[in-house]
Amino acid sequence: MSAPVVPIVPSRRPAPARIVGFALLLAGVSWALGAFAAWPLTLAPADSARLRISLRHVPAFVASGERPSAEDIARLPAHMRPADPGRQTTGRRADVAVRVAVDGQPRLDARYRPSGFRRNGPVHAYDELALPPGARHIAVALVDLAHGTTTAEWAGVVRVAAGTAPLLEYRDGDGWQILIREERAPGRQGRLP
Repeated sequence: MSAPVVPIVPSRRPAPARIVGFALLLAGVSWALGAFAAWPLTLAPADSARLRISLRHVPAFVASGERPSAEDIARLPAHMRPADPGRQTTGRRADVAVRVAVDGQPRLDARYRPSGFRRNGPVHAYDELALPPGARHIAVALVDLAHGTTTAEWAGVVRVAAGTAPLLEYRDGDGWQILIREERAPGRQGRLP
């Protein structure tokens, strides 16, 4: 009689119990995802509104007390010499503050640092404020904290409807702008403009 042949490579087919267990686990996770997707998520009450504040600003450099001397500049290779030795070319940028008042009451006074490891990049910021619906007088100021000067100001009356979130945005060159998205008409299909 011959000896039973032992396969060289063992079978990698999973046992039927493992396949059934995996199918049950997959069905349970799929059901849970579907149940949570259908669950209504309310982040804010329907009768409230929010003011979104967005900022992208490149502040001035903070002047450092050390300037290279004429001898130091002369020792540099020609391609590394500054075009204007009196102008600050490296260093860190100034911090900025955004101050927002709604109906004469201060609501936001936040300080933002420039981006980058050496703090030499632009300032990016985003904040939200809860507002009661209605006509609101909004005043906003962007302040350069190193020099204590106001870079840009805006004030105006904004009609804020319930369930909306107007955007107050600052960009260099454009200044402060208020963007209000119009509501979609009932029964109208498609995307918002």
